[in-house]
Amino acid sequence: MRAARLIWAGVMALAAGCGWDHPRAPTMVADDAGFALPVKVEPPGLPAEPPAPYVLLPGDVVHLRTASVDPMDLSDLLIDGAGHVHLPLAGDVDIGGLGLTEAEKRIERALQVYDRYVRASLELTHASGHRATVVGAVNRPGQYELKPNVRVAEILAEAGGFKTFDTEGETYDAADLDAARILRKGVVLPISLSLAIQGDPRHNVEVRAGDLVFVPPSRNRRVTILGEVRSPRLAPFRQGMRLTEALALAGGTTKDSDDADIRILRGPLSSPRVYRADLKALVAGRAGDVELAAGDIVFVTEHWFATATDVVNRLAPVLAAVAFPATLLNK
Repeated sequence: MRAARLIWAGVMALAAGCGWDHPRAPTMVADDAGFALPVKVEPPGLPAEPPAPYVLLPGDVVHLRTASVDPMDLSDLLIDGAGHVHLPLAGDVDIGGLGLTEAEKRIERALQVYDRYVRASLELTHASGHRATVVGAVNRPGQYELKPNVRVAEILAEAGGFKTFDTEGETYDAADLDAARILRKGVVLPISLSLAIQGDPRHNVEVRAGDLVFVPPSRNRRVTILGEVRSPRLAPFRQGMRLTEALALAGGTTKDSDDADIRILRGPLSSPRVYRADLKALVAGRAGDVELAAGDIVFVTEHWFATATDVVNRLAPVLAAVAFPATLLNK
């Protein structure tokens, strides 16, 4: 509903504008000084850090053996949310955040109240507290147990890599790496997943327990082809994509189309820029093939729109459908 309202607001904003004599579509996106593509800001990455020491965390499971007059052999001891492990006689012992050697010494001190000569040996059996979560457009989203010094590229590989889809015999990425993020304690890390999977050490950083890796789907990297085409669809966008390519992906125009009046909507739907493109002039060599931008909506009309009422009546209901058939992207 929100998308439909936004689309309708965009169309009404056009109706309230300075008229409906929309400009010809620029051959190149950059030719329109009034439209600016989003500026891609490359995050700086993080400085190199020494490997973090491996410490016990809540959720880890340990095996404790003691050497004493009365030895103990305790398996499957869970470290609780407060970092405590419960031991006979000693009760709750706080070992969260400690390395194994430090944890052994703390357990010994707690037990020596009852057995002066006891010695403890601790083994980590399940590192269930050392987990990171990968969600979004990956093949196997979920929680993953972290081995020491696991880096971004490795956990993404463990999650099966990024999703792809096939259309028209070609394979496209279904993940938007530019918008992918890693959150650590609620703070977004200044790293690029694109550079991380290329092995850049500033970006391919060590993953820590509790990290959340979010890879959004590439919904904004598409073009929408609607109107008098044989197969209306959402098509994957690639840099340098042209109008004729988009129309070909939609099966071409129908016999009822007005190829001399193709509308291209560009920018936010709340206030889009609207251009006219002439496919007949392009075929005749009198116009260049129009370069598309990510997110463009191509609408092939059946006759020229003479008035604002025509545009509102024809364009708004069709654009409202853009919010609905997102599954077309996978066809």
